[in-house]
Amino acid sequence: MIRLIQRVPVCIPSFLIGLSLAIISASTAVALEPSDRPGLIGRPVSLQVQPASVSLNGSRAHQQLVVTGRYADGAVRDLTAACDVTFETTDVAGVDESGFLTPKKNGQTVVLVKAGGQTARIPVTVVNVEKPRVTSFRNEVIASLNVGGCNAGACHGTPSGKNGFKLSLRGFDPAADYLQLTRDVLGRRTDRQQPDASLILQKGLGVVPHEGGQRFLPSSVPVRALRDWLAEGLRDDLPATPSLKGIDILPGSRVQLAPARYQQLAVVARFSDGSVRDATRLTVFSTSDPAVADVSPTGLVQFKQAGEVAILCRYLMELQTVRLTYLEPRSGFVWTNPPENNYIDKFVFAKLKMLSIPPSETCGDAEFLRRAYLDVCGVLPTPKEVRDFLADKAKDKRAKLIDSLLERPEYADFWTLKWSDVFRSSRKAIQVKGTHVFQHWLHERIAENTGFDVLTREMLTASGSTFANPPANYYRVARDPQNLAETTAQLFFGIRMQCAKCHNHPFERWTQDDYYSMAAFFARVRHKNDPAEPGATPQQPGAEIVYDGRSGEVTQPRTGQVMKPKFMGGAVPNISPGTDRRRVLADWLASTENPFFAKSVANRIWYHLNGKGIVDPVDDFRDSNPSANDELLDALAKDFAAHKFDVKHLIRTIMNSRTYQLSAQTNAYNADDTKYFSHAVPKMMTAEQMLDAVCTVTELPEKFAGLPLGTRATQLPDGDINHPFLKTFGQPARELACECERESDSNLAQALQLINGPTLNEKLRNPNNRIGRLLSAKTSERDMLNELYLATLSRSPNEDNVKVALDHLTRAADKRKAWEDIHWALLNSKEFLFRH
Repeated sequence: MIRLIQRVPVCIPSFLIGLSLAIISASTAVALEPSDRPGLIGRPVSLQVQPASVSLNGSRAHQQLVVTGRYADGAVRDLTAACDVTFETTDVAGVDESGFLTPKKNGQTVVLVKAGGQTARIPVTVVNVEKPRVTSFRNEVIASLNVGGCNAGACHGTPSGKNGFKLSLRGFDPAADYLQLTRDVLGRRTDRQQPDASLILQKGLGVVPHEGGQRFLPSSVPVRALRDWLAEGLRDDLPATPSLKGIDILPGSRVQLAPARYQQLAVVARFSDGSVRDATRLTVFSTSDPAVADVSPTGLVQFKQAGEVAILCRYLMELQTVRLTYLEPRSGFVWTNPPENNYIDKFVFAKLKMLSIPPSETCGDAEFLRRAYLDVCGVLPTPKEVRDFLADKAKDKRAKLIDSLLERPEYADFWTLKWSDVFRSSRKAIQVKGTHVFQHWLHERIAENTGFDVLTREMLTASGSTFANPPANYYRVARDPQNLAETTAQLFFGIRMQCAKCHNHPFERWTQDDYYSMAAFFARVRHKNDPAEPGATPQQPGAEIVYDGRSGEVTQPRTGQVMKPKFMGGAVPNISPGTDRRRVLADWLASTENPFFAKSVANRIWYHLNGKGIVDPVDDFRDSNPSANDELLDALAKDFAAHKFDVKHLIRTIMNSRTYQLSAQTNAYNADDTKYFSHAVPKMMTAEQMLDAVCTVTELPEKFAGLPLGTRATQLPDGDINHPFLKTFGQPARELACECERESDSNLAQALQLINGPTLNEKLRNPNNRIGRLLSAKTSERDMLNELYLATLSRSPNEDNVKVALDHLTRAADKRKAWEDIHWALLNSKEFLFRH
């Protein structure tokens, strides 16, 4: 490689080369320390080298080798940077320290790879070294700009460009980029006569001032590609130039054990003419979790700690991910074989065992009772319900409790609220009456346990008056084809497509064509005012009628092409004339051909019960955001679909698992686990849950404007009820089809609301509240304290709790005020505010 760069030297002072190498190496490179070599190599039983044979075509060809040691215990280790590499004949090809093969002259030779007493032989063929190969603008120059980040969103890829220089984001429009580089501002950025004087090179190398700093090393493959293209006369690609068809990542996904904390990747590109070329140095690498592992610009992954990562590899518009897992032995760890209640535990515990993370013990009955009530119904159990459950000695009492909770009316209330949030039911979008009729329809479907595929189909295919046919309000919230495509993909497929509206998705496979093909399903949806709705005005239009207009198309803005409806990641359906396209989409929705729906909905339900999605965020399924447990998510989706998308069945299955019933109390090994469900995750009650809980424990209902006294916050049809307590604790405005709109983090405003806010304090001081009732009944202090604890924390006070409370009462001159203090303290405790 060095010999090739020296063939056409770059005119940069040696001190600047040294400085640039130091800067880039310090900031981005990952390297194998010499001290790691002996311990890493060990005694492999065999070596595997990928690719198994190498063909180098032309003087600029190259190939990244990946060397894997295989060991007697079945372990594998990457030995690419730790092995010794020689050649049977030294004049045909050479190799650098990272296993990067380059040609010297035509011929054949054998690479000898040695490590730990083992040797692997790899045949190498070199051809056409003497023949010049024209540098491809689209396949090499664009890729080089990608590697340098020149066309990233924070640099020249922004819609307005930077300092007068604009590139398409991540090279999705090579034709426009070619004009920018060769024609814009009289072509001052590129110089075919003096390539090294070109601004594109001088700024990228840091020779002249550049706001983005140095982007390339002088000896790198991207610089070589840029220089050669400049020297060859700034040629655009001919029509016959092979196009990229796909990429493969070597060695693929794998699990490695300490001390194997490195993994070299190689990227092999496949082209339309059948040729295969190494693209490792022209690939952009990124990691899904920098806290676990880093990846260098040359594809070397280094783990910082045990865990899993997905490495996203992007060459031009092709993206692939490789999943890597690194495990370290943990002193004193012994797997205890915890019992499994159902298939959920099988997959969760298998993952935990592999990662050497023992799960917590199961939670106590009082903790489970409170958790189940809050998760299923959004309410606290009454003191009597707590006493009865704790006194029950039946072994299956938890399963019976789950069954009973799923049949309570509060279940439908609470889950209607959850779905209304992301369906964006608000008076701003669908009028006050619209929120009421939509809530009634949704509540009815959830109470009847209508299959979620049927519920979704009713919304996607809805037509008619938005008041008479409430699911038609789906088309009043999202009104145009683009918004409907984004909303539908995010809600039901777990995919955020917004980026693909303007350009191909930078971190996923979705293209602009995919985006507008999805939008084409909704291109013929039309709206008109409902003349049957009395009292409608331009300011208050009342109901609308949604209907299929039978005509209308979506045009891809960049190409001008009329887009046909196309299933996401699937085929273009054959739609007969006159057929409502939405019905075709709805038919595909719950079919076995749709890989997204069952997983997305199952993952969202898991999130609501466990506080974190298996894929998290729940509406961001992508290869670069991998699930915490693929097998678990697959099993949940299959079970959900097999039971005809029965939501109650899925909730029941999850809650009966030992995983759901684990304690929030961590052990010495799982305290740092926030991903793999080794313990319960404490989560703050939602705004509506908290206000309802305050009302319940004080026995004073809240009065909401326009609604009858006794209406609970979880029964509100609208997110625009302007209640200070609800807004402070994160009630969403229902403007986004995203769970993220609901604020879940605690903040200072919430603390102030609890300490001296009117909602809590006025209920505590009201003489007709629970305290007043108990005092009027002359309840003993111990019984009264027990009642407050059972109502507020769903448990009885322990000895320390009793002593502190009774001491406070003994010292107090005003007993009523002392009881208010005690109840205030309980309502401000984390035990009350959080579901554990």
